[in-house]
Amino acid sequence: MNLQRHANKFLSLMTIILTGSMPSVVLAGSSGERTDWPGFRGPRGDGIARVGSVFSTSNDLGLKIEWKVSIGSGYSGVAVAQGVAVTMFSDGKSDVLAAYDVATGKQRWRFPFEDTYVGHDGSHTGPIATPVIGDEQVYGLGAHGRLFALNLKNGSLAWSVDLVKDHEAPKPHYGFSTSPMLRDGILIVSGGAKGAVAVGFDAKTGKLLWQSGEDKVDYQSPVAYNRNGVTQILTAGKKKLTAFSPQTGEVAWQFEHQGTGAIGAGSLTAVPVGEDRLFLTNKDQSSCVYALDGSAEHFQAKLAWESKSIRNSYNVPVYHDGHIYAFSSRFLTCVDANTGEAVWRSRQPGDGFLILVDGHLVIGTKKTGRLHIVKATPNGYEQRAQLAVFDDLIWANPSFADGSIFVRSLGELARVNIYQSSSHSTSHIADTGGTGSGRFSSFLKDIATAKNKKAIVDQFMSSISEFPLIEGDTRVHFLYRGPGSDLAIGSDIFGARQEGAMTRITGTDLFYRSAILEADARVNYMFIRDYEDHIVDPNNPRKTTSLVYGREMEMNFRGPALDMSWMAMPKWRAPTFLATPDASKQGRLDSRELDSKVLESKLAFDVYLPAGYDSSSSRYPVAYIHDGDKAITHGDLPRALDNLIGKSVRPLIAVFMKPTGRTGVNKFAEMMATELIPYIDANFRTISSREARANIGSGFAGFNAVFCGFANPELIGKIGTESAFMFGSMKNQLMPLIKTEKEQPLHFFLEWGKYDLRNPDEAWDLGQTNRDFVKLLRERGFKPSGGELHDGTGWSSWRNRSQAMFSSLFPIQ
Repeated sequence: MNLQRHANKFLSLMTIILTGSMPSVVLAGSSGERTDWPGFRGPRGDGIARVGSVFSTSNDLGLKIEWKVSIGSGYSGVAVAQGVAVTMFSDGKSDVLAAYDVATGKQRWRFPFEDTYVGHDGSHTGPIATPVIGDEQVYGLGAHGRLFALNLKNGSLAWSVDLVKDHEAPKPHYGFSTSPMLRDGILIVSGGAKGAVAVGFDAKTGKLLWQSGEDKVDYQSPVAYNRNGVTQILTAGKKKLTAFSPQTGEVAWQFEHQGTGAIGAGSLTAVPVGEDRLFLTNKDQSSCVYALDGSAEHFQAKLAWESKSIRNSYNVPVYHDGHIYAFSSRFLTCVDANTGEAVWRSRQPGDGFLILVDGHLVIGTKKTGRLHIVKATPNGYEQRAQLAVFDDLIWANPSFADGSIFVRSLGELARVNIYQSSSHSTSHIADTGGTGSGRFSSFLKDIATAKNKKAIVDQFMSSISEFPLIEGDTRVHFLYRGPGSDLAIGSDIFGARQEGAMTRITGTDLFYRSAILEADARVNYMFIRDYEDHIVDPNNPRKTTSLVYGREMEMNFRGPALDMSWMAMPKWRAPTFLATPDASKQGRLDSRELDSKVLESKLAFDVYLPAGYDSSSSRYPVAYIHDGDKAITHGDLPRALDNLIGKSVRPLIAVFMKPTGRTGVNKFAEMMATELIPYIDANFRTISSREARANIGSGFAGFNAVFCGFANPELIGKIGTESAFMFGSMKNQLMPLIKTEKEQPLHFFLEWGKYDLRNPDEAWDLGQTNRDFVKLLRERGFKPSGGELHDGTGWSSWRNRSQAMFSSLFPIQ
C-alpha cells in the first residue's frame, strides 16, 4: 500500500471520447420501490444489490448525473438509506461525516468527529471506513480510532468511544479502516479491542457487549454469511478467518487462511461463492477458494484451488452465477469459481472498484473518474453504458439505492441516474497526435489503405536501424511485432503498477505506443503480452535489470531482478567512467567484519582503497556507502571511482556497508558513530574530521544516509543521495533531527529523476518527496546541489550519475 502527489504527466497519448445522442428520460427500473445501501458493500457486505429489473432490457442504457457536490479527500464509501446519503471526508482541518438529501444533493448536516487524518506512506488524506446507517442513527469510525453514533435526522452526537484509549485497540499503520456492520441492534467492528478479531457494541449506547476471537486485524471488514440457515459474521485477521454469532460473538468456526502480504492478508474480505465455499484474496500474488465442511469441533476447511488469476488488487470481488468478477492487478477479470481458471480478462474499462446490480457490474474507474455498466457474463467484456463523472481519482466502491448509483471521488460526491435509450451510445479511443507528422505517421497512413500489409510492415521494420524508433529530439515510437492479442508497455514513463496500452495496426501483428520525452531523457521499459508475458524488446540490444519493479510493475525490492530494456533520447550522454580502467588506476577492495555490540550482530563491509594507497603515506577522506553490496554489484561504483579519481574526484576511501536485516535506523546511526567510524579511522589512513566524511545512499539507503548524517553532524559533514526514499513515516523520523545550516553545517548533493518511482493513482511520488525535501533544506539555510534529471529509477539509472555526486562531495584539489 502502501507513498504522495501525482507525477507530472508529460505524456498525453490517449483520450476517451464519448459519442452518440443524449439518452431519453425513461428511468430504468423506476418502480418506486425503495432499496437501501446502508453500509460498506451493501446490506450484506457482499457488494451485491438484490433488486428487480434495472439493466435487463433490450434497449440501450444511458447514464446522467442527477446532482454532484464538492466534498473533501477520503476513501470512505457512500451509505444510502431513508432518503439520506452519507459519507466521510476531510474538510482540511477535521474529518467529518456529512449527510446529503438523496433527491437534491443538498447537505442536511455535517459533524466533525476528529482531527484530519493526514495521508502518509502512499495514502491520501482523510477517513477510510464507510459509515453504516441504522433505524435512527448513523455510525462511523475515524482513522484515529473514534467510533461514534449520530442522529440520522440532525447529525447530533448520540455516543462516542475511543477504540485506542478505551479498549486498547492497536492502531494499524494507515489508520483504522474497517467499516462497521450493524446486525440486530449490535454494531460489529473488526478488531476494535486489544487482541480481538471483532467486537460488538450496543448500537444505542456504545456499550461493549462482547469480544470475539484472537488475531491481529489491519484493514479487513466484516461480512454477513448464511450457513445452514444461520447468519454468521465473517472477519479475517492476519492468520485466521473467523465466523461468529452477531448476537454473542461466540466463535462458530475458524481456520488459518495461510495469507500473506499487505494487499492480501492485510485487507482480506471473504466472498461467499456458492454453498460452503469462500473465495479469499489471501495473498498479494494469488487467491483461493476454501470448501467448508462440518461445524464446531468437527469443522474443516479444505483448499479447493489456488490460482494467480486474481491478484494484487485492493478491490473486493463479487460473485455471480458461478463466476467471480474482480480486478486482477489493473485488469477486469472473470474467473470460474469452480476451478480458479480465468475465463476472460479486459484492459477496459481500467482499474477501479466494482459492485453487482441486476447481473451487471457497476464500476468506478480510478484514473478516469468514469462510471461504467458492464454485463456480468462469462462470454467476455460487454459494456452497456459509461459516463465521465469526475476529473479526479475514484477510490471507493460505488453504491446502489433507489434506482440510482451513488459514487464519490477524492473531491466530489454524485448521484447518477440510469436511463433507457433508443439510440446506441459508444466510445472510441482517439489519437491525440502522439504519432506526430514524421516517418512513422506516414507509415500509418500508407498501411491503412495497403492491400499487402505484411509486405509494408516487413519493409518498414527492416528500414529501422535502432529500436525504439526516435524521430527528432523528443518523439519516440515503441514497436512490438509478434504474437499476442493484447500488448502494453511497462516503463519508468508511467510509474509503478501502471502501464500504457499499445495499439495494434489492423490486419497486422505490429503494435505501437508513441510518447514525447525530453531530448536528454533515459528510461527503462518492457513489453507485457496478453497480461502475463513480460518481454524485453527483441529489437533493442540494450538490456538491464531492475531491482525496483516486479513483473506487474509493482514495487519489488526483495524479489528477483526484472529484465528490462532501456532507451535514451538523442541528447542523453552515456558515461565514460564505467569503462574498464587501466591496471594502474585500479583500486582494491578489503573485506572486513565488525562485531557490533550496538547492533548485537556482525556488520560486513568492503573497504575500497584507491590506486597508490599501499605505496603512499597520505591520508584520505572517507565515503560511507549504505547498501554497499548493491552499489558494488549493480552500481559498479568501485570501477567508477577508479576512473574518476585523479580526474574530477580526489583520492578517497569508500566503505561499502552491507545490509544488516531489519536493524532500526537509530541503532545503525549509533553504530556508525561509536563503532564503525572509530574502526575505520584506527585501521586505515583517514582524515579524521567531519569535513572529510560523507554519507551516501540510493533509494531506501538514501534515507539511511540522510538520517545517519543528521544524527551525527559532529562526525559527518557531507551527505549524498540518489532518489532518496523519504515517504511519510520515514520523514517523520527525520524531522526532529533537522535544525539549521548554522547548527549543522552539512554539504548536500541530492539527485533524482523525473520518471522516478511513483504511482499517479496512489499517493506517493519519489520525485515530489525529493523536491519537498530540498525545499525544506533551503528553508533551513542549507544549499543543496544536484536536482532533477530526465531519468528513471533504480541502479540502471543511478550508476550513470556517480560523477556528479562524487565531484561535488570530493572535488579534486
